[in-house]
Amino acid sequence: MDESTTTRSRWGRAHFGGGSATLLGASLLMGGLVSAGAGGLFVSVTPTERPILAFALVMVGTFPVATALGWVLFLDRSTLSEAIENPDDSVESFWYQKAASGAFHDLLIVGGLGAAGFSLLQIEASVGLVLAGVLLFTMLDIAARYLWLKKSAA
Repeated sequence: MDESTTTRSRWGRAHFGGGSATLLGASLLMGGLVSAGAGGLFVSVTPTERPILAFALVMVGTFPVATALGWVLFLDRSTLSEAIENPDDSVESFWYQKAASGAFHDLLIVGGLGAAGFSLLQIEASVGLVLAGVLLFTMLDIAARYLWLKKSAA
C-alpha cells in the first residue's frame, strides 16, 4: 500500500503533528482568539451604547473567516487527499491568469474613460464609493472572463 494514500485525508493534517481533529481544534482556537481580538479592538475604538452586543456581532462575523485562516496556516498541504502537486501548472491557474490579464486591460480603459468623464463633466463623488465601484467592476470582469474561458474549454 502506498504511504501517501494512508497519510492523506479529506481535511488534511497540521504541520505540527496530530490528525484532522488536532488541525480542526487549532483552527477553531485561532478563530476564537482572532475574532475575540477583533471584537475587543472594535469596542475599544468605536464608542457604542451596547459594547457587549457590538463585541458579539464582530466576533460572530469574523469567526468563520478567522477559523478558515487558521486552517490555511496550520494545514500541511501534502496531507490533503485531493490536492494536486503543482497548482500553478493547472488549467484553472491558466484560466485565472488569462482572465486577470484581460480584466487589467479593461480596468485601464474604464479607469481612463471614467477619469476623463468625471473631469470633463465635473462630477463630484465620494472617493470611497468610486473605488468600490472600480473594485466591483474588476471582480465581476475577472469572474465573467474566467467562466467564459472555462465554458469555452469544455
